[in-house]
Amino acid sequence: MAPGIAFSLPLPATLGRSVEASQLVTAHYRLDTYVFETSISVTPARLLVVGTDMLGRRAMTIEWTGTDLKTEAAPWVPPELRARNVIADIMLLHWPESAVRAGLAQGATIRETDPAHRVIAVDGHDMIRIDRTAGTPGSWSGRWTYRNTGWGYDLDIQSSVAAP
Repeated sequence: MAPGIAFSLPLPATLGRSVEASQLVTAHYRLDTYVFETSISVTPARLLVVGTDMLGRRAMTIEWTGTDLKTEAAPWVPPELRARNVIADIMLLHWPESAVRAGLAQGATIRETDPAHRVIAVDGHDMIRIDRTAGTPGSWSGRWTYRNTGWGYDLDIQSSVAAP
């Protein structure tokens, strides 16, 4: 979640359902802006994320089975884009509060002021703030702003669920 602060990734099954989604992510880190698209597939057995840049080049493939994290990144992907953080961001955004709470490090807390706002704090200091700006709470379709002050980046995320 932040330098020196771990988040134990929950099992994919703790999401409680299978999902196929795509996300357009605009990331702001220091003075740089990165735009990429992700395809996300969640089943009880695995979470698979494939990220591409705006030219359609595969940037990163990440697979989390609950026991094994496999990653592959293109050589041009900035080292600040860590696979574990990508998976954690997705889980902090979409997984149920109980699953997120179980993965938090000692001294970390989660609070939801309403279904559209989630804050992760460490030792009383807000570390991550997630705000839904469009869409129905509980749905993967919508828009969010995501701020991680620990690592110093902001995300604007537009997500849609694939039709079954």
